[in-house]
Amino acid sequence: MATVLIAPKGKVRVVRVDLFSHEDHLVKDCDTEAEAFAIADEHNKKRTGSMEDILYVYNDKGEYLRGNEAVQQDISP
Repeated sequence: MATVLIAPKGKVRVVRVDLFSHEDHLVKDCDTEAEAFAIADEHNKKRTGSMEDILYVYNDKGEYLRGNEAVQQDISP
């Protein structure tokens, strides 16, 4: 079952996507964009291969806010 990308009202959702299995999982619903961005950036900086999990950030409207491009990573998802 796919993770709903829309965060609860007033929250920012961090979602982990397994690029090998194409499954996604809720990591955390954060109170602020800064918290969500820090979680995603920390994880995404550590990626060393194109098929490693990647974290994405979405708002309470389901709009994409951030992914691995924020850490200037040359690894294509």
